[in-house]
Amino acid sequence: MTSIAPDSHAQSDETRAALVPTPADEPAPHIARPYRALERELERAVRDRMEVNLRVTAAVNAMRDGGSSWAVIARILGTAPQTAHKKYSKPHPPKEA
Repeated sequence: MTSIAPDSHAQSDETRAALVPTPADEPAPHIARPYRALERELERAVRDRMEVNLRVTAAVNAMRDGGSSWAVIARILGTAPQTAHKKYSKPHPPKEA
């Protein structure tokens, strides 16, 4: 019984082609369609995240304008009051001399 080593010259051209990596900037043909769909899904998720961040910021500002403390806001956000203040406090205009 004779066995052929995996690195022998008896490999077919198809087998050798399968071992050659595809360039990183273009997906392999068999995954191109799902890859583009995943890119679109990621783009939608980023847009959604930006919208949610704007809504959270607006809600925090409304709560602060309504007199809520940073401790109450931080509890809702699930963070420390100092962290909430640092992230969501409005910049103050410079004082005039």
